[in-house]
Amino acid sequence: MIGCLAAKIVKSIERTTKFQFLKMTMTTNFDEETHKYTIDGIEYPSVTEICEPISFKRLDALSKSLLDRAKQRGTEVHELCETYALTGEVDDEMKESPYLSYIASFVEWYKTYRPKVIYTEKALFSAKLGYCGKCDLVCEIDGKIFLIDYKATSMIDKKSLSVQLVGYKNLLAEYGINTECEYVLHLKKDGYVFKPIKLDYEWFDILLKHNKKLKEKYNGK
Repeated sequence: MIGCLAAKIVKSIERTTKFQFLKMTMTTNFDEETHKYTIDGIEYPSVTEICEPISFKRLDALSKSLLDRAKQRGTEVHELCETYALTGEVDDEMKESPYLSYIASFVEWYKTYRPKVIYTEKALFSAKLGYCGKCDLVCEIDGKIFLIDYKATSMIDKKSLSVQLVGYKNLLAEYGINTECEYVLHLKKDGYVFKPIKLDYEWFDILLKHNKKLKEKYNGK
């Protein structure tokens, strides 16, 4: 029993060390404005891009102004949550934000679960997997590793989340982090909902293959 456990620990260390060496030999970049990921100058699709087909029809039914407002709210709430996760403080920018109520909900969740932050808004790269992405929060809660996605929308698209989180989980595994719990943190004006998401590996694989075929067709391969 002890021998098996030791072997697993050694294997994990070897994998993490190997990844760190490979990362040192490659150049990665995430452009905040265009949301483009590159590894050694080659552009790779993001998890969001890969999963786009399953949410396209829903988004297409909404007005551009509504989508723009939702995007702005989501971006600012994510940034402020990141700041609080790193500092544990509510600064002046948060107090002046029109989305203060959402941040208050995040603070309430944070103080309740007391997560130990591993990554927050972390850009992840993998030439091996063929895609990249940015996860909202990776943390330890009660001794378990959680992968958490923030949402500040009125509704939660469970199907989309069940697919997206597969991509982030796979990327984190390349960094030597194996998450045990995948959750959505739905932030609202008057509180939050924190619940597990059942991952859909089959649909993610389908969408990844679809994305690759589209790029091959576009590039004339």
